Amino acid sequence: MKMKKTLLALLCSSLFLTACSSDTKPDPYLGNTADYIYAKGQTYLHKGDYNDAITAYQSLDSQYPFEPYSQKGDLALIYAYYKNDQAALALTAADRYVHLYPSDPTVAYAYYMTGVVDFENGRGFLQRRLPYDMSQRNPDNYTSAFHSFNQVVTAFPNSPYAQDARRRMVYLNNTLGQYQLNVADFYLERKAYVAAANRAQNVLINYPQTPAVQGALEVIIQSYQALGLPDLAKNYQAILNKNYPNPKA
Repeated sequence: MKMKKTLLALLCSSLFLTACSSDTKPDPYLGNTADYIYAKGQTYLHKGDYNDAITAYQSLDSQYPFEPYSQKGDLALIYAYYKNDQAALALTAADRYVHLYPSDPTVAYAYYMTGVVDFENGRGFLQRRLPYDMSQRNPDNYTSAFHSFNQVVTAFPNSPYAQDARRRMVYLNNTLGQYQLNVADFYLERKAYVAAANRAQNVLINYPQTPAVQGALEVIIQSYQALGLPDLAKNYQAILNKNYPNPKA
C-alpha cells in the first residue's frame, strides 16, 4: 500500500512538472529514440535555450520513464528549470529525483541544487546582481538551504559539490546568526529587553562561531543593565572583554 502511494505521488509530481511548464502542444520528439532526445536536450541546455531543453527532457521522461537516459534527463531538468528562473519547478524536480533515485550517487546533485535554489530564494535578475543583504530577510529559505548543503557534505563528502556546499554553509551560518542579531537589535531599540536578551542568547547558543557573537554579547549586556541585573551584565562584559579586547569602532 505504501509503495502504491509513493508511485502515485511520483506520478502526480511528474504530471505537475509537465502541466506547469508546457502548453498543450504536440510532443515534437514523439517516436524519437531516448539517446536522440537526451542529446537534443543537452545541446539546448549548453546553448542556454532552456525552454527547448525542458521540452526535450519532459518528452524523454514521458516516453522512456525509468530508463538510463530518462534518469540523466531528470537530473538535467533540475538545472534547466533553475536557469529558466522557475524555482518552484526546480525544487519539485529535485524532490522527485530524490524519491526516484534515493541511493544513487547522483542524488547528491539533486540535494545540492535544492540548496542552491533555496540559497537564492527565487530572486530575479536584478536582485542577483545588485547589493543584497540576505540577513534582512526571513531566514526560512536559508535554513532549508543549509540543511540541503549539509546533506551533501555529510552523505556525499567526496562528491564534486561538497566543497562548494561547505563554503555556502559557512556563509549561511553567518547570515542566519546576523539575522538573529538583527531581531535582537530590533527588540532592544523598542526597549523589549527580555526579548532582546533571549534573541541574543540564541546567537551564542546556535551560531557561536559567527561574527554576530560580539554584537549579541553587547545586546545582552545592555538588556541586563536596563533590566536592573548588573551582576549578569558584568559577567557578560567580562566575556566580551576577554574575547573581543578591541571594541567596535
